Amino acid sequence: MITGWVYIILCAASSVLIAHLLKVVENRKLNTVRVLTVNYLVATVIAFATTGWSEIAQLEVTEGIYAIGLGSVVGVIFIANFFIYSKSVFHNGVGISVAAMRISLIVPVLLSTLWYLELLTVRQWIGVGLVFLTLFLLLPNKRKMLREPFSAAWLLVLLFIGTGLGDASLKIYEVEFSSLLGKEHFMGIVFFTAFLVGILVLWIRKNWKFKKAELVLGVAVGVPNLYTAIFLIEALERMNGAVVYSSVNVLTVLGGTLLGIMKWGDYLTKIQWTGIVLTLITILLLI
Repeated sequence: MITGWVYIILCAASSVLIAHLLKVVENRKLNTVRVLTVNYLVATVIAFATTGWSEIAQLEVTEGIYAIGLGSVVGVIFIANFFIYSKSVFHNGVGISVAAMRISLIVPVLLSTLWYLELLTVRQWIGVGLVFLTLFLLLPNKRKMLREPFSAAWLLVLLFIGTGLGDASLKIYEVEFSSLLGKEHFMGIVFFTAFLVGILVLWIRKNWKFKKAELVLGVAVGVPNLYTAIFLIEALERMNGAVVYSSVNVLTVLGGTLLGIMKWGDYLTKIQWTGIVLTLITILLLI
């Protein structure tokens, strides 16, 4: 039990560290795509260095196409969402961005309910309803958002959607393919695809001049990016899933909010503070 809590704390701390590093990237005016590309290369190398390729090579053709295809789709979602996340922590602050990501739990919850026919309790349905209110409260400059399609508030909406789709994709993997392909191998495919997307974007933009700081920060992001998932898996192997998911999400929101205020000088309005509190309540209700 104690070991499980250690992994929960490490998982939440890794998530907050990633948010901090992305804020550093934006503040130093570094190229986000280059940093993310290095990040996914590092995560891919570590993932396959510890597990190898043998399990993927042994997949049957039909099963392999679907499993690798899903991993590739998730990889595209991951790097696009990471890019949005980086921009959001710069424009909207760390705490609000983390909160918008965490309430996206509604997407895999609805997938589980509507597609996989997993029943929700009354408490969880209340949480589903609170998600929309919470996201609305977190959005800055709501009137400006309607007038300007590219305002910072839309980053929170895109972050909510992207994170929700990513989590929902992992739910599909868990149900449909986890018996065929191990988590480490699947995440290796995800990270490798994200790396290829980053390379493609850099090739299209002819933007290959990596700065030393971008390489260093790419490595710094890549390690916690991989181990966030590993710590979560380790915790799930030792404790009840409801306890793990709720604890990780609550600790991440609290950590991200405190980091934003104490380190980066983020300012939250009273309405946004209400949104943060509702985020914590919503997460506890949904899990």
